[in-house]
Amino acid sequence: MNPPSVSPMIRVLLGLFALSGFALAATQLSACNDDEGGACDPDCPTCVGEACTEVCVDRECQLGCEQGADCSLECEGGGCVLDCASKSDCTTDCSVEGNCDASCEGQSSCDIDCSEAGGCDLDCAGGSDCNVECLTDCGGGCTGNSNCTMTCDTGCDIGCTGNGTCSLACTKDCFVCCKGSGTCELTCSDADVIECEGSSGEVIKACGECPQPDSCQYGAEEEEK
Repeated sequence: MNPPSVSPMIRVLLGLFALSGFALAATQLSACNDDEGGACDPDCPTCVGEACTEVCVDRECQLGCEQGADCSLECEGGGCVLDCASKSDCTTDCSVEGNCDASCEGQSSCDIDCSEAGGCDLDCAGGSDCNVECLTDCGGGCTGNSNCTMTCDTGCDIGCTGNGTCSLACTKDCFVCCKGSGTCELTCSDADVIECEGSSGEVIKACGECPQPDSCQYGAEEEEK
């Protein structure tokens, strides 16, 4: 008994379905899990619960990471914005160009490499672990029970509130603002650590010279209160 024949029209439809499925899979692979990195100017596809490697080449890019994602963003353009949430693990390489911002919340882990440049800022909240390596002119806001560390040469600061831990190590012209029950540490290699008072009554630990009393900046959650 011969098998039932398949009409030419059905064969064409089956071929189209197969091609569309292959194209969708290829698109997803180009957005994430790309060993060579996918270019995503200006907005990268949101990375949800998977490993994503993206490269920003020409201009400022933005990458969102959610639900336990493992994200890596290499920033070679004019600056990058990283939104890391819900127990995700995120890294941004801004070592040469700088000008990168990261928002880290929901027990996530964020690492910003701005080691040969400046202008990198961090907003760390919700029990997250955050780190910034910077050459100059970087800032950080650390709220809740997060743990924040920053290493810098000159011109950097961290605003710490809640019951987390803030640590800043720099050469000179740096300070840490401490408000709440958290633990603040400042290490200066070329100056003595002194204590100053901020405009809101917080303690400011500074390297050698007090900043303006209203210089303290905190995370977005604290600023909204």
